[in-house]
Amino acid sequence: MHKPNASILCYPVISSGEFAHKDSIINLLGTTDESTPNWSPMSLENQVNVSTPPAFLWHTVEDTAVPVENSILYASALRKNHIPFEIHIYPKGTHGQSLTTYGIARNKSFFPRDYNWNKLSVDWLYETFDII
Repeated sequence: MHKPNASILCYPVISSGEFAHKDSIINLLGTTDESTPNWSPMSLENQVNVSTPPAFLWHTVEDTAVPVENSILYASALRKNHIPFEIHIYPKGTHGQSLTTYGIARNKSFFPRDYNWNKLSVDWLYETFDII
C-alpha cells in the first residue's frame, strides 16, 4: 500500500458535513443523496488516525466556494491525534489563488497581498522531516 509522507492542502474540500462543498462531494460520489453510506466517510476530519500523514494547510476566511471550516476541522482532528501540522488562515482572498504571488495575479484585487504560502510549505517540509 502506498501512502504519502505528507500533504499540502490549499483550501481543501475535507468535510461532507455542515461545511461541505457539496458539489465536490456529489461529483465524487455521483449522488445527491446524503444518506448514502459513502457520504459520511467523505468527511476526512473523521478519518484521521495515527497513520494519517502530517499536513500543511492554508485557507482564506473570505473563500465562498469552500468554507474555511474545512481546514479548521481537519487541523483540529490532526491535533487530537497528535499528527504534526501547520495551518495558515488568511483574512482576505478568494478561492483559487494559486501561488498567491503578485507575479501571477490576474489583477491586484484578486488577492490583497502576497501570502507566500508556497515558501512556508517548503519550510514546513524541511522542519517536519528534519531536512538540512
